[in-house]
Amino acid sequence: MSTLTRALALSTALAAATATALAGTLVATPAANGARAERAPALTDFGFRADAYGVKLVADNVEAFNVKDAHAQLRCTRAVGQSVQRSSAVSVPDNPLVHVAASTSRTDTYREGDRHGVRGVNTIGDIRIGGTVGGVATPSLVIEGLTTTADAFHTPQGFGHAESFDFARIRLELLQGTPLQGTPLEQLLAPLDQVTDTVFEGAGDAADEVFEVLRSATAPIQVPGLGSIALGKVRGKASGKRATSEAMALEIVVDAGGRRQLVEVGSANARIGGPTPAGVFRAGGTALDFQALQGALRFGGVQHKSLPCEGTLGRTQTFRVPSASVLFGLVARLDDVTYTHRGSQHRKRDLAKGRTGTRIETVSVPGVGLEIAGVESSVRMRGKERRPVKARVATTITSITLNGQPVSVPAPGRTTELPGGAGLVQRQLVKRSRYGARVIALRVTLFEQAVVMDLGLSDGHIYPR
Repeated sequence: MSTLTRALALSTALAAATATALAGTLVATPAANGARAERAPALTDFGFRADAYGVKLVADNVEAFNVKDAHAQLRCTRAVGQSVQRSSAVSVPDNPLVHVAASTSRTDTYREGDRHGVRGVNTIGDIRIGGTVGGVATPSLVIEGLTTTADAFHTPQGFGHAESFDFARIRLELLQGTPLQGTPLEQLLAPLDQVTDTVFEGAGDAADEVFEVLRSATAPIQVPGLGSIALGKVRGKASGKRATSEAMALEIVVDAGGRRQLVEVGSANARIGGPTPAGVFRAGGTALDFQALQGALRFGGVQHKSLPCEGTLGRTQTFRVPSASVLFGLVARLDDVTYTHRGSQHRKRDLAKGRTGTRIETVSVPGVGLEIAGVESSVRMRGKERRPVKARVATTITSITLNGQPVSVPAPGRTTELPGGAGLVQRQLVKRSRYGARVIALRVTLFEQAVVMDLGLSDGHIYPR
């Protein structure tokens, strides 16, 4: 069995438990009842976007898509009264030491008097980190009733934002003999009641004080035998054109059991911007979408970047990610990822136009000896309200080799077979609609490993509402 196959088999065993736990638990809020469905949504001159989730697992800049818990994503819209809700009863996010119960996320656009806004809220009934792995006990952290809120809005006074956290109870059980005196961990435990020599817990005001300790800490607080805990992102920004709000309750690094993974807990993001006279952009890029074993495993994201709903005033924005890997590089590694995008709105011409692009300098799949250089895709879009969007796609692939043997780069829309019947490479897979286009620069299919890997994805759409 190859290194690639062994790595996938190990991760699949963990993902199977996750899939069983999550099966049948996603709930979407109906957009409206029959009477409301016939009514056109109230449009504004703002672009709204929001995102909320309970738990996300990240390793080396790559997300585990199939364990992003209770993810409620509201894509760019000009309409108020829009909402998305997702719930999960139980989640075990690819780590036997992480357990989440009863997580709900909701995103909404709203109008309250003269205030227009968009809000994301996540609520977690219970999260437990720690336990026993490989017959070895670890410390355990329990948090109950955690709510995270992000709100971005506009009033006659201008744009604004608000972020908040709230949780009901916290409990931390340490290993016997854990040193505390003079450590940041001692400060973290100070607001809590000491139940036994190793157990500390608190509720209400005491729980809130723990958040204040995390907020003032200059570095993650180490919990020996488990990992570290830190306050996540708590930030917002407002200008004359837009407002953003980001709130992530906790970032917990779990390194017990020989695996180092970042667990993001309780996240909500909201953004409002304007003006949007010709519609909103739903555009962006992602370097990788990796699926194995008929979707049982799915990784990707690589710090996915989106074009702001209202555009960028015609300025090009560039984002770089030095490297990323799937399963710690055993399965796939990407180096030097670049995202670029720009967009502009022209009120007098009722016109929106933009471009989004994704480039990866090198991709390697060491288990099969596959190397790919210079993967790039882009979408240019141009549209007016009530007219179809014009979209142009482009892709480039510099070279492909398998075990040092050159492989012919397929022409756009064509397929090349890898030597020895190892798999296929397909270039420039395009999906078009009235509102724009989505393109995959290169799709790699590996037969023996049951892997499908999409590289260099760019998405460019303009929606009227």
